[in-house]
Amino acid sequence: MVNPTWEERDLLVLRAAVEYCEDNNDYAEVHHLRGRLDLSERDIRKALNALCAETPKLFQNYWHAPGTGVIRVERPTGEARRRLGLWPTPETLADRLVQAMTQAAEQEPDEEKRGRLKTAASWFGNAGRDVLVDVTAAVINRQMGGA
Repeated sequence: MVNPTWEERDLLVLRAAVEYCEDNNDYAEVHHLRGRLDLSERDIRKALNALCAETPKLFQNYWHAPGTGVIRVERPTGEARRRLGLWPTPETLADRLVQAMTQAAEQEPDEEKRGRLKTAASWFGNAGRDVLVDVTAAVINRQMGGA
């Protein structure tokens, strides 16, 4: 039986690798991560092997050693940052907007405005969610230099 590894191993290694890369010239090696994690070198290598097989890519480059697998990762991608919650996704931005509308409704003293805010938050949180996700995707794409 294969044990689930995302929460106990792979996510921890991804977070440590991205953090280390941020602080140290955009690359991390197994021994760097070993010093940051309470995991064996073998488990870190297994996690890096799994992470580097992902599509879309989580690292721009990675290096293998014969018989041991991935020993170095370089330049984490936006996808790696999104998986860690460091960069927004259309879904997380949509959730934040719905939450902000709900909070605004709760704090609105004017009953008519409060009702409109509650209605909008309810619609965007349910039937209009796809519309809101599409709008936030367009905003993210434009901010990142897309069309």
